[in-house]
Amino acid sequence: MKKVLVIALAVVMALAVVAFVACEQPQTVTGKCYYTAQGTGWSASYGCMVDVTVKGDVITAVKLYTDKEAAAADSTWGDAHRTTPSWTAAEGQLGYEATEAAYEDWLADVFVGKTVAEVNAYKASATADGQSVSTEGVNLKGATQSAARVIVAVQDALSKLPA
Repeated sequence: MKKVLVIALAVVMALAVVAFVACEQPQTVTGKCYYTAQGTGWSASYGCMVDVTVKGDVITAVKLYTDKEAAAADSTWGDAHRTTPSWTAAEGQLGYEATEAAYEDWLADVFVGKTVAEVNAYKASATADGQSVSTEGVNLKGATQSAARVIVAVQDALSKLPA
């Protein structure tokens, strides 16, 4: 009887160690934000795809897909843009080149090292009417729509983490 008890205890302890180690392994999940905006005589697709790596409850990395990478990963992506290529800088706006250049530092500042709960608390929307695109407190200054798409995509990825 003692032998069975010792073996059972050893199995339980081994399973506990495996569960603990599994919780500390990084997990990477993919998320996206995609919509088509329409106006009089025009329509354009916008989107963002990301890989978010989480260890425990902390985000350790965010990989932002290029438009070409997103199209290769998702056959329905088409020609959606994370940042409008024809967007030129104007007063208070970054424009295409400055936004693209700012992503890496902005991703590190806004997401890396933050908990899942902190990032899920960010307020952002990105919808096809073009009037409901917003962020609160975590904007990429001068690139609200681009920032909103990234935040929504990151939150979509985090929603796919196992409970």
